[in-house]
Amino acid sequence: MKRYVFLILGILIIVLALVGCGSNTSKESGKPSTSEKITISAAASLKGALTELADAYKKEHHLQDDQIAINFAGSGTLRQQIEQGAPAAVFISADQKNMKLLQDKELVTEVKPFVTNSLVLVVPKGKDKVSLDQLSSVNRLVLGEPATVPAGNYGKQVLTKMGIWDSMQDKIVYAKDAKAVTAAISQGAGDAGFIYKTDAIAAGDAVQIAAETPADSHDPVMYPIGIVKKYDSQLAKDFYKFLTTPEAQKVLEKYGFTGAQFL
Repeated sequence: MKRYVFLILGILIIVLALVGCGSNTSKESGKPSTSEKITISAAASLKGALTELADAYKKEHHLQDDQIAINFAGSGTLRQQIEQGAPAAVFISADQKNMKLLQDKELVTEVKPFVTNSLVLVVPKGKDKVSLDQLSSVNRLVLGEPATVPAGNYGKQVLTKMGIWDSMQDKIVYAKDAKAVTAAISQGAGDAGFIYKTDAIAAGDAVQIAAETPADSHDPVMYPIGIVKKYDSQLAKDFYKFLTTPEAQKVLEKYGFTGAQFL
């Protein structure tokens, strides 16, 4: 009887050893940890930071480049795409309104604060700075479309708070997202524009910050993150978890975002 017990124990030890070796060999061989593919829908202002984070995640997990695709656009546009069934597994909005609309339709889950940003007024590099009080004197003010671009909506709130929204209508040039506003100002297509501070930092010498908007002049610039139920997967969950780690927050802060405290 003892002989059989020892024999069975010996076989179990060998099997466990082989399993352990197989796992190490797979990891060392650089094989992908999964074959799943996901698409992330994220606010355009996150392009630099999120691209770096996705590249780091793919490298760490030996994933192919096409296993994590990122769709950058205005948050309202992305929200509409998700409502229409676009294959987005994770959604990061530049405002709480668009995420809340998806929550109300029970299309997203695991929603929590991701990062915060701030809104600034910029002018082309080398041009005279314009204060908020001088905005009514500019000829062209570039603004993201308020209905689909949170930065544009925040800008509209600032102008409304100042009491000049209606009088500025003939001077406003609308853009598809915050990145497009930045490009327009850098190319001199506008005299001033509202963008996120992170976009101004990323633009380098192309634009200069003329003024920072008061915190009480618009809603808080909070970016929430959530998982889209229809395209939820293990890779989506793992990447979502990775994005909400202290290590990921350090990368986000490098791009000018302020990290949120995750629960």
